[in-house]
Amino acid sequence: MTDKSSKNGIMSSSNLPDHIQNACDWSNMRKWYVFPTNPNTKSPCIKDPFGRSTNKREEIIELFSQFPGAGLGVPTGPLNGLTAIDCDVKNGIDGWSNFLALDVDIPITAMVHTPSGGVHLLYETGDLKIPSSVGKIAPGVDVRSYGAFAQGPGTITKVGTYKWDHLWSPLAKLAKMPQDLIEVCMSSKQQKHSNPFGKKRRVRHTLLDKVYEGNRNDTMASRIGSLLTELDPITAWNAILYINENYCEPPLSRREIENTFRSILKREMRND
Repeated sequence: MTDKSSKNGIMSSSNLPDHIQNACDWSNMRKWYVFPTNPNTKSPCIKDPFGRSTNKREEIIELFSQFPGAGLGVPTGPLNGLTAIDCDVKNGIDGWSNFLALDVDIPITAMVHTPSGGVHLLYETGDLKIPSSVGKIAPGVDVRSYGAFAQGPGTITKVGTYKWDHLWSPLAKLAKMPQDLIEVCMSSKQQKHSNPFGKKRRVRHTLLDKVYEGNRNDTMASRIGSLLTELDPITAWNAILYINENYCEPPLSRREIENTFRSILKREMRND
């Protein structure tokens, strides 16, 4: 049973329920202001969530203790100095590919994987008031920034959990959003997109040859190496997942691909 403070009725900092400990941990690691959300509707549990969001541990405990199993709401925009690019992969729309096809720089940064198979890319944007939008910069791509929020890692919904990408340390700094991406987010016009591997078009057609059982591991390792020499890591990661799902028969497991990618990426970074 969770301890209660006999003095004021506020839950003790020890033996916290998972959802409260999750909120405290991420707020502490990232210095985020946070607030509780309904994990199924993804809406705030409280009125004035931006005004009442906090990064103080005792205040987080008091606020989240009112909502058992609450999700983690992370305000975007100047309050936390970040912008989330939300790429959905559902209803026949591949926001990932559409985002990568934009003619902009897409530096590798922290990612939160969503239960539906999408991803939130988190960029440092400081005090910039980048407008939030839904599907404007590309189909299936939302911009969560000024006046908006994103579901934080550890939020458990009825369809799955929001998970921090293992390739990125929870303590590492976010990449700064590049100027050309800022300009795209500031624009109200939908951008053109065509190339599933992003703006760099030197990927050889042989990367899309079929890979069959018997030589899958060696062949996919070779293709990862080729992708990392021509593409930035985040684009290469998305590309190898696409190749694995569509051209590898049968596909390798996500764990196998991730371990191989991580190993080759570390080698490439040492050689730079």
